[in-house]
Amino acid sequence: MPTAGAAADPTVPTCALHDDLTDVRARVRASGWDQCIVVNDERVILGRLGRRAIASDDSGSVEDAMSEGPRTFRPNVRLDELLERLEQAGYQTALVANSDGRLVGVIRRESLAQSPGLP
Repeated sequence: MPTAGAAADPTVPTCALHDDLTDVRARVRASGWDQCIVVNDERVILGRLGRRAIASDDSGSVEDAMSEGPRTFRPNVRLDELLERLEQAGYQTALVANSDGRLVGVIRRESLAQSPGLP
């Protein structure tokens, strides 16, 4: 059975706490994503700038705009289990991180639901 680590998209935009929020929003919007993962220099996840934060034009800092402590899933979680968890929680995406909190990538629920072999 495929796992979250194999399916995670590593190209999700990332930013640092000290990055300019206006620049981050512009970069994320241009990339076609609707979120940005806030990481430190070692790619450890610190938070997430979600859809509302990216769509907003409010001033402030990345730290002020981010949601802290987003839920993450380990790379070894089976995709069928992950899809079930996302559906139960009503989440559209899942962050995949290894045991030390380093970002592996993001999985979109919509792409999981269309994967062959999943219920």
